[in-house]
Amino acid sequence: TKAQITGVKSQMVYSNGAIHTLQNYPREFRAIWKDLVSNPLEFRTPEFSDISQLYCLRTSSRYFLLRISPEMETQLRFLLTHVRWGHQKHYQEWFARKFFCRDEGENFISDIVRFICCAHHPPNDIIQSDLISRWAVIGWLLKCCRKNYVEANTKLALFYDWLFFDERTDNVMNIEPGILLIMKSIPRYIDMTRTLVEFIFLLMDNYDVQRKNLTVRGLSTAFRVLLKKGVVQSLDALTSSCLISPLLKQRLEFVVSDSK
Repeated sequence: TKAQITGVKSQMVYSNGAIHTLQNYPREFRAIWKDLVSNPLEFRTPEFSDISQLYCLRTSSRYFLLRISPEMETQLRFLLTHVRWGHQKHYQEWFARKFFCRDEGENFISDIVRFICCAHHPPNDIIQSDLISRWAVIGWLLKCCRKNYVEANTKLALFYDWLFFDERTDNVMNIEPGILLIMKSIPRYIDMTRTLVEFIFLLMDNYDVQRKNLTVRGLSTAFRVLLKKGVVQSLDALTSSCLISPLLKQRLEFVVSDSK
């Protein structure tokens, strides 16, 4: 009912994390989403006049712990802090049987990716060790997606922080797994690289058509910061690969050059 929806609106925690959650449940929150985009005055909040304000509000990492069960969190942290490369298959298969085989279990995959990107930031000694990397676990999670909408939600979860990235307020660790999955998949898993790069541009063009300038700026900033911080030394392996279409290379060069 209208009264119930109004009550939900008044209790919402406004942030870009809330926006991402609403997009995962379009039917249930269609009325709220419509007002956020087209009729922000309906919220009767003087400080809120446009949805772009929410894009720029950061979500506490504690929120992402609420999106998965404590048992999931425990098993994921074990996988990411104790399991070495070459030994991960057994643990991943166990995790999939435990959590993804139940009804609607696959729908948790996007929440798990948000947790890995935003709430599990390993120290340098872990990153430089022979333990399984965050990007590799996310690559495995993408392969666990059997439904198209689950795969799309999972890719959005991976790249959501790129869309409105601001070097002053955002953490490069939130976007590190995405670029590493893209680059580390060349050339052996080039289909993964292609589909992820294509999805980035799909987001840039369609996420919010009226505010496309914001997503172009966010993506350009994300690429610039990833290069500046040395997460990847260059994008040459991507832009020079004969396995990537000329159109994708051209678009990528435009976004990267726009960040300089």
